[in-house]
Amino acid sequence: NTAVGCGVAAVENIAALVNDVSASAGLSQQALNKGHYKFGDMSGMLVCDVMHSSGSESLTDKALANGEQLFVSSNVTVISILGKIMVVSDIPALYVAGTPNKTKVLSITAGGIVVSNSGDIITNMETTNGQTRIETTWQADYTFGLSLKGYAWDVANGGASPLDAELFTGTNWDIAVTSNKHSLGTLTVANADL
Repeated sequence: NTAVGCGVAAVENIAALVNDVSASAGLSQQALNKGHYKFGDMSGMLVCDVMHSSGSESLTDKALANGEQLFVSSNVTVISILGKIMVVSDIPALYVAGTPNKTKVLSITAGGIVVSNSGDIITNMETTNGQTRIETTWQADYTFGLSLKGYAWDVANGGASPLDAELFTGTNWDIAVTSNKHSLGTLTVANADL
């Protein structure tokens, strides 16, 4: 949830990487295609679409209606978006309640989002006497790293040990590449109710 939330915040902050059709349309293969082509000739680098279940449901409904005659009964593929892997998860950053409700699809490149374990686990065990029973507590803490391809964390704005509120603020992620096509991916935003 945190990694995708950070990816959505970072990409959403770069208008040239966002295809927002939420004012007039629901999620469709055409909207995703236009989102992918925010990468232009490098759209083939996008390998995965991460979406909320509301987006997946919309795509499935439209595919089953088969309005464009995309398949016949001997060759049925309900959803295939340019051969990209589709991950469906109700991650909070992929759905925004409002007027209209919005569903978001984060299209990412290989290695676009990397979560790493710093391996710095710190543990402490404490035993306390003087209660009805002897009480022992054990606590552990650790850190992990998050890398977003093409973005740098802005420590001056977001802090050195950010919480979710800072991580999910797009202006805390600075674009660090000369071409947007070398970043983690694109974002498609659609009306979740259509």
